[in-house]
Amino acid sequence: MRVRLFLLLSLFLTACAAPQVRPPGAIRKVVVVVGSRVDALPTNSYREDLMGEGNPRTVLSGQTQAVLRERGFEIAGVRISDAPTPSTQEVVSLIRENDAEAGVVVVLNWVDVTVIQSIGRADVILETGVVTPSGQLLWRKESRTVSTMGMYQAQTDYSSYLRKAIIQAVNEIP
Repeated sequence: MRVRLFLLLSLFLTACAAPQVRPPGAIRKVVVVVGSRVDALPTNSYREDLMGEGNPRTVLSGQTQAVLRERGFEIAGVRISDAPTPSTQEVVSLIRENDAEAGVVVVLNWVDVTVIQSIGRADVILETGVVTPSGQLLWRKESRTVSTMGMYQAQTDYSSYLRKAIIQAVNEIP
């Protein structure tokens, strides 16, 4: 009896943890291209500097891939652009190199963390878009996220506000 209950529970948890499946006809295989108008994020610790969390492009790339995978997208390639905003040609060439259906572009436009230590609030503006292999813009949205976090998190996990903003912006991609 206990074994059956355990198996049933483990199957249920596995089913809940599985990534979403994209609907038929929807874009599935994408490349991710990130850019940032913000050169560096203010960090709170040496550990964050060491793990690359002071570089907004690193955080954008990793979190965007994670959210897209959860939503059932297949990531064919990733490029971190040196330019503040990736060019259409840069995105199109990565799409073609990896035989992808589209490119997901995420650009960090602005961050304000002046009151994060005092009231745990950060403002982030992200621009998100989807580009076809021909260079046509399928979808674009600029989103502003105001993240509020507890004081402990604001002091220990300083870039969590950016990850929250990325999750919100990437979840809006059709």
